[in-house]
Amino acid sequence: MGCEQWREVLSAQLDGEETAEERAAGQRHLDGCAECRAWFTVAAGVTRRVRTRLVTEPPDRTDAILAAAVPPARRSRWRRRLGAGR
Repeated sequence: MGCEQWREVLSAQLDGEETAEERAAGQRHLDGCAECRAWFTVAAGVTRRVRTRLVTEPPDRTDAILAAAVPPARRSRWRRRLGAGR
């Protein structure tokens, strides 16, 4: 298996989706592959930052959006009476 496939296994490990066998095999690969070790260190840092990032509720902009909405054009009274302009 090449490094690209190992990185998929290691990515699953970071997401908690690996089996015990995959974890052990991934660790053996990391022990012998400096490039994947470096990749794993960076990927683990990104995962950690994403998981610990504070999520804030976005402001409610409903009133502003509705206030800015253009009302539908009104048909003139004489056109409504004639049934025109539908």
